[in-house]
Amino acid sequence: MKIGVLSDTHLTGITEDFKETIKRVFEGVDMVIHAGDITGISVFNYLANWELKAVRGNMDDFDLYNLLPEKRIENIMGKKIGIIHGKGPPNGIENVVLREFQNVDLIIFGHSHIPLEKTKAGVLLFNPGSYRRNYSYRGTVGIIEITDNIALRHIEIE
Repeated sequence: MKIGVLSDTHLTGITEDFKETIKRVFEGVDMVIHAGDITGISVFNYLANWELKAVRGNMDDFDLYNLLPEKRIENIMGKKIGIIHGKGPPNGIENVVLREFQNVDLIIFGHSHIPLEKTKAGVLLFNPGSYRRNYSYRGTVGIIEITDNIALRHIEIE
């Protein structure tokens, strides 16, 4: 199973650049996971062309806030995956998201805009970063491949 992962798109509407980039970097994915701050419903509707699992972020509009859960757990190929946006400052966000889930193999989160891949307290943590360039980071998304194991990678998009 190949999953495209993104967070913090911060787009109020679909752009041609976004459509072309997502088609290119998510070619062949079976599912898309968005970890919040989609921002506009038209972006959600575009991503729904794939099997989409999404949560709301602190910047999502009224429609998305009412449509999406704050967090969710998905069982994908026998792996329990927690999905949440996150909150608070970047320093310490790993502990914040870890407290939200129990007995999961992987937690996908966003909010900090900082790409991250690490194991903490026996749980894989994955932040795809932000679709849009900010701070000193380029725009990034992620790919997760699940077989018997979970493989994570970041892709720069700018």
